[in-house]
Amino acid sequence: MRKLKLYLLSAALFLLVSLVVFWIAELLMRHSVLSGSSEKRDHVVETSYIPIKLKSHYQGIFWGVPFSTNQYGFRGETDFSKTPETGEYRILSLGDSIGFGLGILSSTHYSQVLERNLNQKTSPQKFHVINAGGQGYSPSSYYVYLKHQGLQFGPRMVIVEIELCNDITDEALLHWELQRDKSETPRAVRGGRYILSWDGNLLATYSLGSYFFEKTYVYTDLLRRSLNLLYRLSPTEPFHSQSQNGVCYYNLGFDKYLLDEQRIESGWQRTLWSLAATHRLLEENAISFLLMIMPSRYVFDEDSGAWSTFAAQLVERAVGEAQQIGLPYLDLTQAIKEGGGSRLYFDFAHLTEQGNRVVGEALAEMLSSEL
Repeated sequence: MRKLKLYLLSAALFLLVSLVVFWIAELLMRHSVLSGSSEKRDHVVETSYIPIKLKSHYQGIFWGVPFSTNQYGFRGETDFSKTPETGEYRILSLGDSIGFGLGILSSTHYSQVLERNLNQKTSPQKFHVINAGGQGYSPSSYYVYLKHQGLQFGPRMVIVEIELCNDITDEALLHWELQRDKSETPRAVRGGRYILSWDGNLLATYSLGSYFFEKTYVYTDLLRRSLNLLYRLSPTEPFHSQSQNGVCYYNLGFDKYLLDEQRIESGWQRTLWSLAATHRLLEENAISFLLMIMPSRYVFDEDSGAWSTFAAQLVERAVGEAQQIGLPYLDLTQAIKEGGGSRLYFDFAHLTEQGNRVVGEALAEMLSSEL
């Protein structure tokens, strides 16, 4: 009995020391990460149905640009009622960091360009375009968001932005929590590239779900190092193959090890299912739907070689799939080409202020006659 007690005591002490060492390492890692950044990353919250969502009534700086949210977490909006006013035609604009407007002021985003252009037309209606985009969002999260909250705002139209270099790999790394009836319909989306840490900051990592250890800085660092090592030891398709050197799917670097051909194709299938399901959901509620197909900068960049061909093929596949499943869509390739091509981007996917103006005007031109 005495030996057993000593064994249990030793085990307890070992566990305690391990926890203390872990938290010391965690605090040191947290200090290193946060001290190396001039901006906070506390602008998101965790939800019960999608991994992260913009905070309500937030004011801060993100990517060097001031931004604020209203009571619903919508960027650049003052507080408003969920019920549209008399004569208000409400449009909900969904998208990822492109739809959010990364790196630009909210007033110059394509959603606001669209709103201003629509309201310049002679019409008894007042158009209100709500920017409901956010970093790390994806097509399945749009569907889940609409079911949980989005439809409550009474939109007459929903616009969904997709950019295939980005969205396909995002969907490939997400985890769907299916309905309790075991159908293929997700009731929540978990994990993926972005997660809220234990101290309320945004972490760029890889998460399987809402496990506490995934919310730590130590886990994120060890994960990055481990996956980078695994990729060097055993590279995955399609990124290392010489025959596939034109592939331009977005990745954070360490997650290349996770993105093989099979997983990327699953991302395509989830993206297409989510868009079709969103369209059906909106039709059931007499709400119009428009899919914005956003080309990446590589389509217009003459120096990107095979990447340009690959990026153009992504758009072509998206257009073909949209036509096949009957989705109303707007391919923005021609508008961006005529507006300045690669000069309208400040990285591989995100638009400058001028790029947002071109896209907003193209949207307004298409919707003016319909609305």
